[in-house]
Order: sequence, then C-alpha cells, then structure tokens
Amino acid sequence: MSKLKTEIRKFVPKSLKYNMYYYFGKNHSSQFNVNTSKVFIMLAGDYGNLGDIAITEAQKQFIQKNLEGYEIIPVYLNNTLKMIKTIKNIIKPNDIITIIGGGNMGDLYEGYENLRRNLIKSFPNNRIISFPQTIDFSTSEKGKKSFRKTLNSYNSHTNLHIFARESISFKIMKKSFSNNIVNLVPDIVLSLKVEKERKEKRDGIVLCLRNDSEVKLDESTRKDMIKLINNKYTNVSFHDTHLGSDGEGKHNSFKDLQSAFYNLLDRFSKSKLVITDRLHGMIFCAITGTPCIVLPNSNHKIKGTYKDWLKDVEYISLIEEINSLDSFLNTVDSLLNIDSDSLNIIDLNKHYQSLRDSLNV
Repeated sequence: MSKLKTEIRKFVPKSLKYNMYYYFGKNHSSQFNVNTSKVFIMLAGDYGNLGDIAITEAQKQFIQKNLEGYEIIPVYLNNTLKMIKTIKNIIKPNDIITIIGGGNMGDLYEGYENLRRNLIKSFPNNRIISFPQTIDFSTSEKGKKSFRKTLNSYNSHTNLHIFARESISFKIMKKSFSNNIVNLVPDIVLSLKVEKERKEKRDGIVLCLRNDSEVKLDESTRKDMIKLINNKYTNVSFHDTHLGSDGEGKHNSFKDLQSAFYNLLDRFSKSKLVITDRLHGMIFCAITGTPCIVLPNSNHKIKGTYKDWLKDVEYISLIEEINSLDSFLNTVDSLLNIDSDSLNIIDLNKHYQSLRDSLNV
C-alpha cells in the first residue's frame, strides 16, 4: 500500500471505507456525458461530519446558482484516488476542478492535505478552485515539512484560485501562495438560504460541544457549565455536528447524510438557544436565525469567522473565556429573551463575488 493511501486511511471513517456510496458506479467512464462541460467537486463529504456534508451541499448549490452550462460531478473523498486517472483521461481544458472547502488545510489532517496536493499536481492545465478554507499548520518539524510540501504543490500551479474563509488564513495564504489567486470570502455554508416555515414556538437549549483534538474548553469548566445549565433550565438536549462512529455506521450514503444535516438544521431552528464550540454549530445558527453562544476551539477558525462575518449579528455571542459561570449564565438568559421570530437573518451574499468571478473566468 502506498504511503499516501496509508495516510488517507488514518483520517477516513470506517463507514466511508467500507460502505461508500459511489456516484459513478462500477464503470466510471460510462457515467460521463462527453458533450457537456464539467465542474468536479473533489473530496466531497460522505461521512459523519455534518459540517462537511453541509459544505458539500452548499458548494453544489453555489455552483448551480452561479455557473451555467456545466454538469456538476461530486467525487467523494474515499473515491478520489481511484477517480483521478479516469478524470484525467476525459477532462477538457475548459472543465473546472473545485476542491471542497473546510478546515483541514494543515498537518492535523494530513490525509486530506495530501489529497489536495495530489489533485493540484494531477490537473496542471485546468482551472482549480479551492473553496473557502482555514489554514493551520503547526510549528512542529512535522508541520513545517508538511507546509513545505503544500507550498511546492500549490505554487507550481498556474491557474489555482484559493479562498480563505477568515482573515487570519487569508493573510497566511496571501503571503505563502504568491503564484496563486487568493481571496477572502465567508465559509460557503453561510451562503445557504433556509426557508422559515416554523409554526411551533421555539423551545429548549441545545448543547453542541466537541470532544476531540480541536477542543479548547477545559474538562472541569465544561462539566460545571453543563451541570449548571441542566439544573437551571428545562428541555436541555445534546446534539453534535459530528455523528460519531455509531452514527457513521448508520448513515452510509450522501442522501442519508444530507437528510441528517437538514434534520439537525431543523432541530436548531426549533431551539431557543444553542451553545457550541463547533464552527458549523455557530454557522447553522447564523443561517437559521437561532440565538447562539459560541466558544472558541483550539485554532483560529471560530474566532476568525465570528469577527470577520458574524460579530454584528445580534443573536450570536462569542465568549472567548468563561471567567465566571454566573456571567456566562447572564448571557444565556439574555439570549433566551430574544424574540428570535422577529430577527433578520444575516445575508452575506455580496461577499462571495470574487468566488463567482473565479467560476466564470
């Protein structure tokens, strides 16, 4: 097994490895319409991270709305290496490669970054658009080595358009990828429009808290916060933007995962308040008009996204440090008292113009 395949297996959930929904079927090349221009969505989400499912859905809808005359072809993560050769055999100069947005441009998720480098090197003659990402390479020797590989790969391409989703990443990308077109736009999920047809009143508090390598909230404060909220308020529930290993096994096609994503959006939209330290927990609240307290994660993606795009949204509050649980509960009470049905949901449509331009060069 190649080193790249070994790296990828570290990061691909079991449900994706063994229960993959293949868009193309067994006879890959027969699925292509040779008479149409094509735009590929590479590394499309097909696993239990509903944030990545949301990105895949939003990216597809954005392309549909802003690029006419192209057939949209998603290529799911675990199928990427198998499909590169097939795509290289049929791709035309005016076809476009898009790479999924997200928060895995860095050495923490080396398998994903290896795939991006591979894609960029595999299609030197096509326009490649990397949808809005957060970049976060560590300062360890491993991180520095990984970053050098990324620099060599990205800067070797003459028609690569890279999008950052917050200012910190934009500054790093602008400085690092000097041979590429680099722009700043919001996370692509913030382009989704959610219809408000809710008849029942909002009720309850949702806790959407992570428990992985990106967690920043210390365990003691987390436990105390959860205990206080459960003691003071009724109808407190736990929902995550990641289905976990059990959930992944139950949702093994994009259709099922897409349904799980929209079900979670519906759950958020019925809640009076969401407390989260997940970026897409905050973003799901933003697009559904749901009051939200957001806590930072271990890198800059939440804080950066909030300060760039959401700091003036009255129903979303960032608490960078929980210095006092009493003060934290005051913020909870304040947001619970918002009349969320009369809120104006944020519209960031104008901020995506550079991304539209890259699709229509």
